[in-house]
Amino acid sequence: MIDSLAEMQCNFEGYGIQRICSVYFNRTGEMAWTKAWFNGSDTGEPAQPIRLSVAAAFIRGDITKDQMLSRYFPKPMQACREVESEIQKEMLGY
Repeated sequence: MIDSLAEMQCNFEGYGIQRICSVYFNRTGEMAWTKAWFNGSDTGEPAQPIRLSVAAAFIRGDITKDQMLSRYFPKPMQACREVESEIQKEMLGY
């Protein structure tokens, strides 16, 4: 018997949990914060103060969204990883 799905490639990007990360500054540009929203939350996570250099590196793309979220919002990011891992296991039939 031939397994017609044996050569199938799976792309799980579309099945992940939505994550949004932003940085913002006070009016004088002397302070910066980061804020995160997971899975379409309206209120998001409480804002976290960050160094100006970190904010600038994030804006430049030197720090990825997931790196930023893992550093400043570790518990929600861990929950995202666990859920995405379960989704992959279910889809692959582990």
